Amino acid sequence: MADGLVNQTAIVTGGGSGIGREICKEFARQGASVAIADINLDSANAVVGEIEAGSGKAIAIGMDVSQYDQVLIGVKQAHEAFEKIDILVNCAGINTFESPDVTSINSWQKIRSINLDGAWYCCRAVMEAMMQRRRGKIMNIGSVAAISAIPKAIPYTASKHGLIGLTRALAVDLGPYNINVNCICPASVETPLLEKAVTKTFQEEIRKRIPLGRLGRPEDIAKAALFLASSASDWITGVVLPVDGGLTCCLRSQHWE
Repeated sequence: MADGLVNQTAIVTGGGSGIGREICKEFARQGASVAIADINLDSANAVVGEIEAGSGKAIAIGMDVSQYDQVLIGVKQAHEAFEKIDILVNCAGINTFESPDVTSINSWQKIRSINLDGAWYCCRAVMEAMMQRRRGKIMNIGSVAAISAIPKAIPYTASKHGLIGLTRALAVDLGPYNINVNCICPASVETPLLEKAVTKTFQEEIRKRIPLGRLGRPEDIAKAALFLASSASDWITGVVLPVDGGLTCCLRSQHWE
C-alpha cells in the first residue's frame, strides 16, 4: 500500500505460524508494530525474532483465544506495549476432518470455541477502545468453507459460516464508529498445517480445480490483509473476500471432451 502501516499497531491471533506468521511479517515490513498472539508462545517468540531481525517492532503474547480471560490479558499486554490497537486480525483456527457420525460433542465445541467464539472474544476485547477513538480495522480469516460446505468438516464449516455472520453484524454495528470489519476466505494454502491435515493426493486434486492452477501461499493472504488494514480500504466494510485462485467462482476449471 502506498501509505503502508507506519505508526499503526496490530494484534494478530494465530500469528506464530502459517498465514498468521506471514501477516505479522508483512505488517511489520509496512511499518506496523505487531503483537503476535499464539497458543504456542515459542512460535510467537520466533516470529518476533524474525521481525526484529528486519528492524521491525513486535511482542509475543501467549493466548488461547477460546479463553476470554486470556484474551483480555493479551489485549491488555498489547495496549501496554503499544498504547493503542489499530488493527485486529483473527487468524487463530483449527480443523479436524472426520465423518459426522463420529464427530463428538467435544470436537464440535472445541472447533467452534476457537474459530468463532475466539474471534468474537478478541473483537469484544478491542472494540470499546476502537469505538472511543472512532477508528479501527478488524479482519476475520475465514475459509472457502465459510462460503460452501466441504466434506467431513461439519464443525469447521459451521463455525466459519458463523464467522461471516459475525463479520457482517459487526460491520453494521461498528460502522458508525468508523471501524471496518471484513472477512478474508482463503482456499487451501501451503502451510505446515495443510501438510499435516491432508495428503498430497488431496492437494493435487484441489489444485486441479483452481483456475489459477496452484495452491495459495501465505503471502497471498497477507497481501489481502494488508489492503484491508490500510487506508486504501477505508470505504470497505462487511465484505467477504475469497482469496482462492478462483476456486469458489466455478463448478469446474476444465472442460472435458
